Formats: sequence, C-alpha cells, structure tokens
Amino acid sequence: MNIIALKILKIEKKMKTFQTFQKKCKTFTYLLFVLFFFVGCRDSERIYQQKPLNMLYKKAMETLKKEDFKEASENFDEVERQYPYSSWAPHSQLMSAYCSFKAQEFPKSIATLETFLALHPSSSSAQYAHYLRALCYYTDMLSPERDNENALLALQGFQEICERFPYSDYARDAELKVDFIQEHLACHEMLIIRDYMKRKEFVAAFQRLSLFIKNYSRSVLVPEALYRLIECHIVLGFPGLTYKTFTLLKYNFPKDAWTSMAQELLMLKN
Repeated sequence: MNIIALKILKIEKKMKTFQTFQKKCKTFTYLLFVLFFFVGCRDSERIYQQKPLNMLYKKAMETLKKEDFKEASENFDEVERQYPYSSWAPHSQLMSAYCSFKAQEFPKSIATLETFLALHPSSSSAQYAHYLRALCYYTDMLSPERDNENALLALQGFQEICERFPYSDYARDAELKVDFIQEHLACHEMLIIRDYMKRKEFVAAFQRLSLFIKNYSRSVLVPEALYRLIECHIVLGFPGLTYKTFTLLKYNFPKDAWTSMAQELLMLKN
C-alpha cells in the first residue's frame, strides 16, 4: 500500500472518530434538554397543579394559624384562582385581604377588597369589606412618611360606614375613628398655620384659619385657632372682626388659656 493510500485511511479514521464524537455530543445535548424539560414540567406541576378545594383551603388555614400572613394570603388567592365559581371563592378573597392587612401589605389588601366589592356588592360580608378597606388606609396613614391622602381616604371610608351601615357591628368603631382622623387632620393643618404666622404671612394664615374653624369645629385646637384669628385681624386692620372673634372665644371657652392670652393681647393693643 502506497503512502497516499495510508494517509487517506488515516484521514477516514479521524473523520469516523470525529463523527462518532459529534453523535455523542448531540445525544448528550438532547438528553440534557429532555431532562431540563421534564424537571421544568415537574416544577410547574408542583406549583400550578390542580388540587382539591378542601386541601387548598386547609393549607391556607394552617399557614394563617402559624401567623405566616403573607404565605396565607397567597394560599387563599390560590383557592380563589383554582375555584373562582365556587362558594368558597368570595370567602377566600376576604381571608386573603385580611392576611395581607396583617402582613402590612395594604395596597394588596385594598386591591383584593375592591375586587370583592365589585363582584359582590350586595354580599352580607360587604360591610366587613368596607370596614377593612378603611382600616387599611387608617393604619397606613399613621406612618411618618405618609401625607394626608390616606387619612382622607380613611375618613371617607369610615364616614361611608356610618352613613350606609349605622346599625352594623362596625359603626361605633367607625365613629370613633372619624373623630380621631379629623383631629389628626386638624393638627396637621394647625402646624401649617403656625408656620404661616411665624413667617408673618397673615393673609394666607387668615384664609386657612377661617376654613379651619369651619371644617374642624369640634377640634380641641379651636381655641388656639380663634386666638390666632384675632392676631390676624389686628395685623390686617379688622377691628370689628377682632372683637367679634374675641366674644366668640370668651363665650365658648371662658376658662381656656387661649382666652386669657387673647384678653391680654387686646388690653395691650388698647
């Protein structure tokens, strides 16, 4: 056999070896793909597989008893997701909202409650849904970084309960929270007014004080508001309004410290 023939045989041998290696690689890649595919399917089945309703609800209640509220909320969501037309679905929505509230996930709780009220407006549990939604805004408004938006939404929600469900189990608590929220808003408004007075922006202070007395007539800060209104009247040159406001202050709060201060202020002015 000549040299050329030997070289050809060697090349053919190498080609066969390379082809065999390629086939093994393709087989390995295919097996690896199949393996990942079935693992993925098993994971999907583990997460999304259909389960009996009582089993799903039992699991949700177990996580609730463990006070794992975030997980419990997701488990109640799963009950509603897999059995949306069952009689358990509305109850699971409310339980999910309650668990989200306990987990301090207020936006999720509010969204769930709004969905429930849209789907079941005449439900016997609608009163509770309205109350829990207002309670979410109320609890969230106490965060230091929050502005008055949640306070106003909470006020609106509790006032709605007092008007629509005056004899419900939630009406009395709603009334108490309305008073608290109004005082909370009054305190916030008075802080702004004090700042205006400090910066000698008496026209702006006068305008806000007039609205304050109208909107927060039951606030414990009304005596201070009347006193500061007298200060604005003096600076802006309204003598008639000055004495009318002082008369109102003295009549309603005769022994209040702000009344004594107003009297001293008027004596100094004269």
